[in-house]
Amino acid sequence: MIKVLAPLLLSLLLSACAVWDLRSEQEKTLADIPQYKVRLLSNEPLHTSHEDVMEHYRRYLQVADDTEMRIRVAHRMANLTLQAEEQALALPAETQQTEKRGSPAAAEGMLSKEEESLAVGAIRDYERLLAAYPDRSDNDALLYQLARAYRLAGRTSAAIVTLQQLVRQYPRSVYYLESEFRLGQLLYDRADYQQAAAAYQHLRDYGAEDNQYYTSAGYLLGWTIFKQGDTEASLLSFTALLDEEYPDETALQVARGSRLDMLNDILRIMAVMFDDLGDWNQIARFYDEHGPRHFEYLIYDRLATLYYDKHYYKSGASTLRAFVLRYPDSERAPVYYQRLIEGYQQARYPALTRKHKTLFAQRFGVGSDYWNHHGQAVREQLSVPLQTYLWDLAGFWHAWGQSARQAADQSERLLQAVHWYGEYIRSFPHADDTVKAHFLLAEAAFSIGDYRLAAQHYEIVAYQYPHSEQAAEAGYAALLAYHRYRPAADEKMLWHQATSASAMRFVQEFPQDKRRGTVLVNNAEMLLADHYYRQALTSARSAQSIKDSLAERYRYGAALVQGHAAFELGYFAEAEQALFAAQQYHGSGAQNRRQLREKVAASIYKQGEAARADGDVAAAVAHWRRIAQVIPESDTRIIAEYDAAALLMSVQDYDQAIDVLLAFRRQYPHHRLTEDIPSKLIVAYEEQGEWRKAAFELQRIWKSSSDRDQQRIACFQAAEYFAKAGDTDNAVVMYKRYGHSYPRPFDAAVEANYRLGQIYKAQGKEEKRRFWLDKMITLHLQAGKDQTDRSRYLAAEAAYELGEVQRRQYEAVALTLPLDKSITRKNTLLQKALQRYTQAIQIGVLEYTTSATYRIGELYHQLASGLMNSPRPDGLDEVEAEEYQFLLEDQAFPLEEAAIQVHQKNTGRTYDGLYDGWIRKSYRELAELMPGQYDKQEKALNYVDQIR
Repeated sequence: MIKVLAPLLLSLLLSACAVWDLRSEQEKTLADIPQYKVRLLSNEPLHTSHEDVMEHYRRYLQVADDTEMRIRVAHRMANLTLQAEEQALALPAETQQTEKRGSPAAAEGMLSKEEESLAVGAIRDYERLLAAYPDRSDNDALLYQLARAYRLAGRTSAAIVTLQQLVRQYPRSVYYLESEFRLGQLLYDRADYQQAAAAYQHLRDYGAEDNQYYTSAGYLLGWTIFKQGDTEASLLSFTALLDEEYPDETALQVARGSRLDMLNDILRIMAVMFDDLGDWNQIARFYDEHGPRHFEYLIYDRLATLYYDKHYYKSGASTLRAFVLRYPDSERAPVYYQRLIEGYQQARYPALTRKHKTLFAQRFGVGSDYWNHHGQAVREQLSVPLQTYLWDLAGFWHAWGQSARQAADQSERLLQAVHWYGEYIRSFPHADDTVKAHFLLAEAAFSIGDYRLAAQHYEIVAYQYPHSEQAAEAGYAALLAYHRYRPAADEKMLWHQATSASAMRFVQEFPQDKRRGTVLVNNAEMLLADHYYRQALTSARSAQSIKDSLAERYRYGAALVQGHAAFELGYFAEAEQALFAAQQYHGSGAQNRRQLREKVAASIYKQGEAARADGDVAAAVAHWRRIAQVIPESDTRIIAEYDAAALLMSVQDYDQAIDVLLAFRRQYPHHRLTEDIPSKLIVAYEEQGEWRKAAFELQRIWKSSSDRDQQRIACFQAAEYFAKAGDTDNAVVMYKRYGHSYPRPFDAAVEANYRLGQIYKAQGKEEKRRFWLDKMITLHLQAGKDQTDRSRYLAAEAAYELGEVQRRQYEAVALTLPLDKSITRKNTLLQKALQRYTQAIQIGVLEYTTSATYRIGELYHQLASGLMNSPRPDGLDEVEAEEYQFLLEDQAFPLEEAAIQVHQKNTGRTYDGLYDGWIRKSYRELAELMPGQYDKQEKALNYVDQIR
């Protein structure tokens, strides 16, 4: 039974091997062979070894005659030989030590004899297969396994040659990418950097898709180029890799693990290479040539670190400064500069440290271009070192100035201290120690005789920091500075004002002086005279706070100053109250009192303006209208009431606006502002739908305006609004006035005539309507180049309607005896109708061209029929009756011919693509007219010529 199953087992194994060879290289053991449900002798698992399988293969080769299967078995035997070696190498360390104990090869880290024998056996098998079958398409697998065997056997050169053969002959092999990578590694290990670079370049050229070695190849390519001594090319290669792997700042920041290690290693070797090329300037040169990169700052950082680690402090500082100069607007620029300063501090270079603190403040300080171009986050980061550097610089120059023995040296150094204290104050006005900076600045300024500056900063300490321990001392020192200063003649008054202000502040802070009230009032009056309104108001308010202890004259003065100063500063409610109180003082004359009352009215008016600016319409209107109650005699009242109306209009409070406007017109009928009231009332009435009231205001403008164009517009719009309100009589009056008075502009004149016609039509006043229809035609025909499509249409319509009137009159006249009288009357009406219809045709509106043409044909037909059907004179004998009949036919025939030609003219328009109901009617008329009479050639009447 076993003998029978053995061939079957062997066949299944070979099939499994064939499948296994086509699978991924990662499936390297027999355990990966697919399982087949074949039962042999029992369900127990088979225990076999490499040697057992090899023995089966050898026995198969003795009897097999299928060439392809023999080749596959040979492949498989070679692979099993190599697997045996790899499994031996993969044994646990203890097992290997046990098996190899005493082996010289083990002691030297080499293969044991048994292992070497297996590897050599595998190599021999692969070489024999390749020699026997050199052209097989699957030899790439043999070459791949052979290269592995060479590596296991330590035959690196042979492994390199084999891998080179594989990648050269089988560029599409599944082993191609790994083989190129292993080839590059082997060549790199042998220091054959040029060939290694070629292998890595092949991997890069292959592309990143489905290429797990793409990034590693780029990294190693840069190293191989560096090893060849081509620094520029190596930098370019590493730059390209960084571009791909870290395309933006986010990619740099999120790098972790091996990616971070690779990044750090690349930056380190690039820093070394730039140092080898010369110095930090080579970074800018290189990236100016090849384009700036977002990761340049990291290279500057690594190069600076390289220098600092070697204690090359100036080189490290120069590297950091080079980055700042190259990218002055970078958010990292101040950080790098701060690191530069720290390097000099560490190296104990005080002069350089101080120099670069100064440069840092100039380049990155508050108000610098850098500061202005960056947001809050960067500014907060800058503030910490900047605050420290400014304080250090100010303190250094102050202390050095105080220690100077020469006055010139002291002045020069203290000027520097003043400058840096000022920079600190300007940069950090809200810092906790800013008050100290003010005081020290004032001290330094006082020491060099700049009393104006000293007084300024002493006062800041005294009055802006009242809780400072040095407030009283600073206030007193400010007074000393004011008294020490000797102003020029042209500034004595200003300096006196400043001195007085400082004194008043001191009085307020230290209220021991009993004359503080009178001093405050006098100071307020002086400041007001010099237009220092805010200071004057402050002093006046302070005086008002203690007015009970002041004499009446000083109370009046305080109120007067407070009112005028508050008005100038825009505090109008305060101004009103203070000025109203001031005008109660009995010592002021009538003229002065009138001026004060007018100023009170102005204060109220200004309150209205302020309320309007704030959007409080109700308050604004209330302020303006209350002037009439508070100061009724004021001229400001007129402007205020008018402005109240205008404001109410702007917010569409039309009811109240109309009341105010009408009241204003009644009260001030001749005021110049009254002229504009009708236009405002018109808007209000329009918004309320009060069209008749709006029309009367327009009529008022028409009557009173001296501008003819404004009159014309008002006249037309008044007519429209009367019509809209249903006041037809007034509408007719205004339209007539427009029609008779304003022939230009043409369009408006046309509309006025048209609307009059429409009104009379609605009223049934046909005679008056015909007058305006006729005027419409005349207006159009006389317009020349001003004619429009609208005027043409309305004129054609008017001509047609007048023709219709004549036609109806014509049809109403019957032919009676004596025939010559009735036909003369009927012919007269016929000519009038023909004239109007012909006029409609000549104007050239299609709608009325076809209808008028039809009507003309109809008129001729009706006249012909009327003649034939007219009554016969009495007393005719048979012969006379026949002759009379012939006479009528002679008269009627040309008329029928004319009707035919006219209708044919109408139907002929179908050749131009025109067809409507009137043309259809002409066809019907021709069907009636043409039989028996159409071919006669009598000369047509002249009537036909009128429509050609």
